[in-house]
Amino acid sequence: KIRSVMINSSVAMLVMAGPASAVPIDLTDATPSITGATTLHIDGISTLGANYWADFKWNDKTNKFDVTAYGEEEDAPEGFALAESGTFLMGSPEDELGRENNGQDETQHQVTLTRDFYIGENEVTQAEWTAVMGSNPSQFAGCDNCPVEWVTWYDVVDYCNARSDQEGLTPAYEVEGTSVSWDQDADGYRLPTEAEWEYACRAGTSTAFYSGGITSTGCDEPNLDPIAWYCGNNGDIGEPNYGTKEVGQMRPNAWGIYGMSGNVEEWVWDRIAPYPAGPVTDPIGPPSGFACVRGGFWHTSALACRSANRYRDTQIRVRNYIGFRVARWTD
Repeated sequence: KIRSVMINSSVAMLVMAGPASAVPIDLTDATPSITGATTLHIDGISTLGANYWADFKWNDKTNKFDVTAYGEEEDAPEGFALAESGTFLMGSPEDELGRENNGQDETQHQVTLTRDFYIGENEVTQAEWTAVMGSNPSQFAGCDNCPVEWVTWYDVVDYCNARSDQEGLTPAYEVEGTSVSWDQDADGYRLPTEAEWEYACRAGTSTAFYSGGITSTGCDEPNLDPIAWYCGNNGDIGEPNYGTKEVGQMRPNAWGIYGMSGNVEEWVWDRIAPYPAGPVTDPIGPPSGFACVRGGFWHTSALACRSANRYRDTQIRVRNYIGFRVARWTD
């Protein structure tokens, strides 16, 4: 069993319980992330013959990291990232620049998600939509690998069910007119909840963007430039590079997810509402009200690209800057 780890700037050694005193960790494909002042998480440890993850905590007495948990990584379906159950702070701190954009509540509160889920590494593309629905509604059509847009919340529900049927999965939604109910036992495709979306977007971070804090609310945010298409790196009306861009071009977060901060905003399952004052578990939003939209888009300013930013819209609205990504339960 792994007992502890010794790490410096270039070398990592797993200390094993048993005859072998230490085993080198190959960090070539690993993804280290600091999850606290004295904790470390490493994904992609291939040294032991498979891909392993491990959590470590600093031990002041021994001056090294002790292993607190480890295991073999679960393979996600192609095009999806695995989001394991966990607890995080949803919303934004009161001193975050650009907080409560559009007047929407961002009260920081603890959220616990009790089920693992898969979430799309990218937004659903025009090609993926056309393969299921037979036509492409996008205003920025002609780019198969760009996000589909100009779709209502109801259109997206229909896509999720159609794709589930196409792949032999149980559809997640029951639709009667404008009434949509979610069968949470179904294994089919669905929209992530608002909490799942932010959990996946943050990927263990607590800053305004998963790449760092916010220093500007406008179109000149250096922490946003490498991870999102927004007004700071996208063309204006009439310019050749105006509009959506191909998915997967920017730097992903620690969980391998792209585009959650920009390119297109994304429909989620929830109706928008003020956040609760205390901790919640597996929230799914109220039964009625405006739909919730998350993330920034190709022509929005930096403040709207923050991980905590939320926006409301009607379920029947179509816009050339709103798309979506799908999720599924792991079991």
